[in-house]
Amino acid sequence: MSAARPGPASTPTRYAGILALLAAATLWSLNGVLIKVLSADQMPGITIACLRSLIGGLVFLPLAWPRRHTLRNVGAAWPVGCVLMFTLMTATFVISNTMTTSANAIILQYTSPIWIFLLSPLLLRERPRRAEGAVLVVAMAGVAIIFAGHARDSLAALLVALTSGLGYGALTVALRGLRPVNAMVVAAMNALGSGVLLIAPTLIWGTFELTARQWGLVVLMGLVQFTLPYFLFTWALQRVEAHRAGMVVLLEVVLNPVWTFLAVSETPALSTLIGGPLVLAGVVGTLLLGRPRPPTPPRPSAGPGP
Repeated sequence: MSAARPGPASTPTRYAGILALLAAATLWSLNGVLIKVLSADQMPGITIACLRSLIGGLVFLPLAWPRRHTLRNVGAAWPVGCVLMFTLMTATFVISNTMTTSANAIILQYTSPIWIFLLSPLLLRERPRRAEGAVLVVAMAGVAIIFAGHARDSLAALLVALTSGLGYGALTVALRGLRPVNAMVVAAMNALGSGVLLIAPTLIWGTFELTARQWGLVVLMGLVQFTLPYFLFTWALQRVEAHRAGMVVLLEVVLNPVWTFLAVSETPALSTLIGGPLVLAGVVGTLLLGRPRPPTPPRPSAGPGP
């Protein structure tokens, strides 16, 4: 007799998962204001990215170590690619926050579905639907508006932020290839691996000589803004469908510029206020299209009646 498959999560369990997702998105949204505060305190972006990842990786490592054998379930190319893309994403996101507004940085990072759409057929042999392509055209129009509304001297910052979206999209594709690997192993591998890879760039372009205040802020960022929400997100995904989780964590995009406005009076540009909602609309459309469809009920038999 085969084991019965677990049914859908009960309503109280699902609500608990949604609350965990809301908490994770809120904590993630603090990255913009914390990066702004550290940057104003003369802390280089590359240093922030390196130390945040190292702290998170060291926290995850004891939990992941007993499950490290699950890495044998995949080829070496997937873990290596995943760490490289995580490093690209986290470094460019932090650096872009020091160069442009938090609103630009977080919105352009969420262009990741565009890159997933382009990379999935090449790396995963997954063919996106035409409707997904049409929805992503809306998101690309939003990106174009954001770029068009900024002066040429700020285009480099926007390109760095857009590169973060590329890294995020490629990371998502790589994570799909790592599905046989334990989630904690992936988290530790990405965080610790990216932290180690960023040590050399930090020695060249950054610094490890920090004040007590800077150490306090970066440790707070590594534990509260980076590690804790990842725990909450991982826990919630066991209780909430993936497409619902993706919708809930979009709260990060809304809250991120709100915190920076309240803390440092940073106001998004008009082009960001126009193009940003288009990018979000494209992301929401992609998530809705990715929602699993209910099974089609069997047709009644065409045979004769009783």
